[in-house]
Amino acid sequence: MSKKPADKLETKRAAWLERTQHILDISKEEAQALLSIERQQSLRLNPLLVDPKDTLVKLQTLGWQGEPYIWAANGYTIKSGLEAIRDSELVARGAVYIQNAASWLPVLALDPQPDDEILDVCAAPGGKSSHIAALTNNQAELTVNDNSRPRLAKMRANLDRLGVNAEYTLFDATQLTRKLAGQRFDKILLDAPCSGEGLMRYDRDKDFATWSVAHIHRLHSLQKQIILQAWELLSPGGILVYSTCTMAPEENEAVVDYLLRKRADAIVVPTTIEPPNRVPTVKRWNSKDYNPAITGCLRLAPSEQIEAFFVCKLQKLADVPETML
Repeated sequence: MSKKPADKLETKRAAWLERTQHILDISKEEAQALLSIERQQSLRLNPLLVDPKDTLVKLQTLGWQGEPYIWAANGYTIKSGLEAIRDSELVARGAVYIQNAASWLPVLALDPQPDDEILDVCAAPGGKSSHIAALTNNQAELTVNDNSRPRLAKMRANLDRLGVNAEYTLFDATQLTRKLAGQRFDKILLDAPCSGEGLMRYDRDKDFATWSVAHIHRLHSLQKQIILQAWELLSPGGILVYSTCTMAPEENEAVVDYLLRKRADAIVVPTTIEPPNRVPTVKRWNSKDYNPAITGCLRLAPSEQIEAFFVCKLQKLADVPETML
């Protein structure tokens, strides 16, 4: 006899709670409290279009109150005034971009510079691409890709509104080496399709509609394909940042471990950004030990200001020592 929908929901909820306990090495009560936190949005000022100081004054007239993030230039908390900001002309004309602060971390780890050739593999809706453009003053050669024509069209409109210069491609990320044959990039951002646990809430039933351990395993297979494709497009000496907004080790540490096993020219560059909710990476999962270098990746637990997130910065060695082959 098949389970009732309510029973299936509770089974999923219990599974997510138990997994989180083990991932973060905390009690059931602590895990449930973390997964029930209501996340706050943050805002990023867009220096491509406005003077950030002038924009802060305008935000205050809308009732905004907040504080700067010490680790993210032009990034601020939103303690009050979210609705007024969201409906304002500042957002409509691209002066302000509302995001959770976790989304800035992959771009900061990428450290984009003017004249870098950069590929954003799974770029829609374009928030991270616009951040790259802002940090480089539109001086990087930025290619943004997505595999959905409707998403690509919306992203183009979004990036046009934000004053971003970019080249657009519509490719399946598992076919990138064939579609972009002969091209190489200095830096690649792979914010991978994932189960989105960082966006979920324990007490919000609709968040469990697509979540399951089986779905996590399917995504794990897809992520492994994409990271190998992206790696082949990276120039020797180049940087690839892999990120997800999920806590599942299968989608995070396991994918990085897979790349390190498959590609001798891949090394982890320790991420030094220190948000307050940084926690240790998972070193062992489902009886499998991961490469010790994975301790250098950035893993975030859920918090009020910054969602659960995972970021790993990888460099492609120009010369591979024979001992690594």
